[in-house]
Amino acid sequence: MSSYLVDVVERTETLLVGLSVVESLNKMMETTIGGKLREELERRQSEVENRAGSGMYLIQVYPTDGHWTPDVLYRHIFAYEVESFARIPADMVSYTLPAGRFIKVVHKGPESQIGETYGFINDTYGVRPIDIEYWSDIHTLENEDSQIEIYVPR
Repeated sequence: MSSYLVDVVERTETLLVGLSVVESLNKMMETTIGGKLREELERRQSEVENRAGSGMYLIQVYPTDGHWTPDVLYRHIFAYEVESFARIPADMVSYTLPAGRFIKVVHKGPESQIGETYGFINDTYGVRPIDIEYWSDIHTLENEDSQIEIYVPR
């Protein structure tokens, strides 16, 4: 069993601009669409005006009824933080993460093993409306020393 660095943090409102898809986890893994969207967003990062920082977010917005399985459709948003919503490219979306208190769990190791960390989160914190992942460097996600910050609302 892995040990996890867990902390309670207050996050300020975060403005995001990026690409979005509604799909199930199983389909996302089968088609690798998440990696493709992440790569496309990185290629197009110059189109995102008023960027704040260099990392990328993955926002996962779950069904409002609280029922989730790997086959249930939900929204995935791959995005960069921005200082303001200036001009949003036509095929991109804007999203505002509200301020609030979050549990921060750090996944250590390759992204392909993040399911273990989500197992811990699910067992410890249960059903939630949203998960937030922050990747400081998408080029190192499969490294053994990679760290992905995961935030869940409290």
